[in-house]
Formats: sequence, structure tokens, C-alpha cells
Amino acid sequence: MRWLLYILVFLALLVLAGFLFPRVATTERSVYIAEPPQVVFPHLNNFRNFNQWSPWYQLDPQAEYTYEGFPEGNGAVMKWHSDNPSVGNGSQTITASEPYSHIAMDLDFGAQGKAKSEFKLQPQGSGTNVTWSFSSEMGGSPVARWMGLLVAKMVGKSYEEGLQKLKTVVESQDGPAGSPSTEDAVPAGPGTIEPEEIDPGMENEIIEEDEIEEPDTDGDALEEFEKEEQP
Repeated sequence: MRWLLYILVFLALLVLAGFLFPRVATTERSVYIAEPPQVVFPHLNNFRNFNQWSPWYQLDPQAEYTYEGFPEGNGAVMKWHSDNPSVGNGSQTITASEPYSHIAMDLDFGAQGKAKSEFKLQPQGSGTNVTWSFSSEMGGSPVARWMGLLVAKMVGKSYEEGLQKLKTVVESQDGPAGSPSTEDAVPAGPGTIEPEEIDPGMENEIIEEDEIEEPDTDGDALEEFEKEEQP
């Protein structure tokens, strides 16, 4: 019977310890990217760029993704559906977007609960320090608070992987993320003014015309005066 008493005491200690843990599970990870915030920001602010560096995309490349709301920034929504339990179903919505400095998101994992996530971009030299944070309300249950520790650890590991992939993608790109390709470019509408193309030859002619000197009217007047003074 003594061993049973030990087990009960041990379980009681676990329960008491659970009450000492915070109600909110939090974690954050940071990475330095050798590009300015203006280059990093579009990779985070547009969900269509998310799977280029997402730590969960490779877990199920066949997962279904849909996008709603605005293409980027505040109000943009991305939903996913996967048969892989490590990916599952859910959605994330951008709730705040401050260009080149901060993005806040609401995460909804269905029956698994909700959470919040943030990106903070801070200039550091010629690059950017990116911090990715996560927080989720675990409730008052001591068991749930113990689970919060595990969730924070697992999410932290995924965030590390994602930030390293983000670093690789951003630092190896040729141009800024989100730049429309020729196929994705929006056709010009009635109110759209497109820059006029200038023929290289015409451009040279324009430059040459700008370089033409005005006639020296003072010199012509002096020459006429000298002719009149001659006998």
C-alpha cells in the first residue's frame, strides 16, 4: 500500500505544480536576415508567400489551401485542410499590419483551440531581426497548463525551422516578394496610365536637343555694328 500512497502524492504534486504554470502558453524565436525590412516584410504579409518557407508545408504538400479577404495585409485569410494530423485543419487571419515592422494574426485550429501569432521586424545594421511569437490561452485546468508547456516547446521548434527557411528564401531571392510576374500582372484599365516607351534612338535625339546651345545674339549684334562702322 505504501507504493500506492507514493503514487497519489506524486500525482498531487503534479496537479499542484500545474496550477503554478501560466494560463497562457507562450514562445518566441528570432533570426537575423541579411536584408532590410522592406524586403522581408512581403514574405510575411502575403499568405500566398507563406508556403515558400512554412515549417509545416513539407509535412503534407497535398494539403488544400484557400485564400479569402484581401490579398495581403489586414483582413487577409488563409485556410488549410489536411488529413495529416500534424497539419490538421485551421485558418489564420491577419488582424494588424504595420508596414515593415509588425504583423499580428489570429489562429483557429478548430477543436484544438485558438491562438495568436505575431511577427516583429527590427532593423539591425543593413539587415533585419525577425521575431516570431505565439500565445495560446490554456485555461485553468492544471492538465491543460502542463500541455501548454509541451505546445510551447513543439511550436518553438517549428518556428525555428520556419525562420531558418525564411532566411534562406529571402537572402537567395532575386527580387522583392510579391512582385507580380508578367502572367499575374493586372491589365491596364480605363483609368490606368502606363509609362510610354521611348525608342533608344528617340531618347538620344531628346538628349541631343537638350544639349543644343542658344545662338550668341550679342556676338551677332557686335558683328553687325562693326560692318556699319566700316567706310
